Amino acid sequence: MYNLAKKINQVIVILLSLGAFVTGTAEFVVSGILEIISFDLDVSISTAGQLITVYSLSYAIGALVLVLLTAKFERKKVLLYSIITFIIGNVVAFFSYDYFLLILSRLVMAMSGGLYIVVATNYAAQIATAEKRGSAMATVITGFTVSLVLGVPIGTFLAAYLNWRYIFLIIAVATSLLLFLLYKLLPSIKGNKSVPFKQQIQIIKDRRVITGLTATIFWILGYTLVFAYISPLLSNSTNLSIEMTSIALFVLGTFAFIGSRFGGYAVDKWGPNRTISISLFIHATSLFVLTVTQHSTIGVFITLAVWGAATWTTTPAKQFYLISIKPQSSETILSFNTALMNIGMMLGSALGGILIKYTNIVNLSWVGGLFVILAIIFINYSFNLNKANSRNIKVRI
Repeated sequence: MYNLAKKINQVIVILLSLGAFVTGTAEFVVSGILEIISFDLDVSISTAGQLITVYSLSYAIGALVLVLLTAKFERKKVLLYSIITFIIGNVVAFFSYDYFLLILSRLVMAMSGGLYIVVATNYAAQIATAEKRGSAMATVITGFTVSLVLGVPIGTFLAAYLNWRYIFLIIAVATSLLLFLLYKLLPSIKGNKSVPFKQQIQIIKDRRVITGLTATIFWILGYTLVFAYISPLLSNSTNLSIEMTSIALFVLGTFAFIGSRFGGYAVDKWGPNRTISISLFIHATSLFVLTVTQHSTIGVFITLAVWGAATWTTTPAKQFYLISIKPQSSETILSFNTALMNIGMMLGSALGGILIKYTNIVNLSWVGGLFVILAIIFINYSFNLNKANSRNIKVRI
């Protein structure tokens, strides 16, 4: 009986990971079909790029505010209702023949998706055995990363042969099947006592935490600044067709997946500090190199591979580091980190749109690299504060 329950819980974690996959696909697929949406809705590339900005901001609200507001409710209901709302958002996107209706659909998808990812990650940790909690959380997060590997390039490829709206219909249908399975298998978990927002703010007032979270913003800002406009960038600079762009995104996503898995291994072997520092340095270097290689097909593919691996190696290492600072407040830290990641994405897509509008699109990569350098500065400051704090604790003992 124990083994059966254990296997069911493993299946549930995989299903939760698939939920992260569909929410990630809905978020990132717009980057691959940005030019198509721009042409179809008769808006500029920079205006179409704000679909990513709106999604990121709304996702942050879902991951932070909605998680706080729903904390006391039974977790299965919260998770299932977030999925239902996400499905509705995708259906609205399918019927969006107007830019502002599409914006509305993105808002609905994002807020429900942000709520889902935090609740699902903590759900996985609670149903897993003590020694497997970290692995269960990583599995859910990996589902989000896999959306880069499969969801985005497949969606981009399909857009070459189908109306782009059908991508969101396919996501809605797939998510409906997931909803049914989770409804049948997911165990009930009681809600928690809601933590007042003032108390949550006290947690992040720790300078080690706030500088670490600031590094999160600059790291993902530098990434999104380029990724949000990767399709028009490759089209203009490298003259790639939409089919070749989908292959390039597949390469990027594949190495992003490798990076996310390697990040966990690297933390165990070398610790979070070294893993984060090295991966951020390679990330920044890749963006500076992309300024030159974006005019070569082979150069682009190699640079995207290195960039994807480095960027997503940082993700699990960063989460491990932040939780290690405040292990007793891991859910709050995870919620803030997820929210700020999406605020960074919002700022990256918004700034990218401004750069495209007023300068040349080729400037995106080196500007993105500068923001990653800022992330390196802030995270190393956080490391130094943490080391000093550890020394002070040892002296007191």
